[in-house]
Amino acid sequence: MNLLATVVKSIWWHSGEDVRPEPQLRLPTGDVELVVNLSADRFWLPGGDEGREYYPGAVLAGPYQRAYVLRPERRSQVVGVVLRPGAARSLVGASLHELRNRHVGLDELWGADASLLRERLLAAPGPVARLRTLEHVLHDRVARSGRTPHRLAVRATACLSATPGRHGIGDLAEHLGWTARRVEQVFRSEVGLPPKVYQRLRRFRVALGKLGGQTPDWSAFALEHGYSDQAHLVREFRAHSGLTPVAYVRRQGEQLNHVPLAW
Repeated sequence: MNLLATVVKSIWWHSGEDVRPEPQLRLPTGDVELVVNLSADRFWLPGGDEGREYYPGAVLAGPYQRAYVLRPERRSQVVGVVLRPGAARSLVGASLHELRNRHVGLDELWGADASLLRERLLAAPGPVARLRTLEHVLHDRVARSGRTPHRLAVRATACLSATPGRHGIGDLAEHLGWTARRVEQVFRSEVGLPPKVYQRLRRFRVALGKLGGQTPDWSAFALEHGYSDQAHLVREFRAHSGLTPVAYVRRQGEQLNHVPLAW
């Protein structure tokens, strides 16, 4: 695995025009994302006294454990980078706990390099060249940081992702050969969420992926995906999305993480 691949989980690109852009509910993943708006040097995102706040055109979305509302622009051209759990600090620099459930302007973390990144992406001739430019910038950033992904964090998140909701944190700590307190400390700084919250999110994400717009036998579905019963499933869906499982299936859009709010 090359250097960048140890830190970057995926890179995505969105380009489109919507005559009537509608608000969307962005569901939490627990991942950290770097997002650059190439259509305008701004984002309107959750925060502020009125529920929305202005951010510069390059932002870092910290690990969210709850949903938030996105209001897309009429015309949008956006590129994003999803960072690997336990490895994001190599690129971010700051403790990820400071970014929990919030967005920050990339300039707060990278200084002038944030604006330079956006300028270089805009100067590149087309989507393919822009993605290659982005990869080069990220690779150089990781190389210069001198940090490597935290081995315990990477192992721990992999374990929780492999068996979401099936094992306690004490069992995880024993498996890794660490104390539960040490696991908590590492998750706080390297993942940004407590291990129990991260585990709950992974279980929620697996359940979302299995729904596929279908209405299953909810009691059986709950037990199959690590919930104690249907009521437990409903509570967890509400906690992470603000919706019941039935409401999610009814509203589910084309993208797993985006739920249209307008009917």
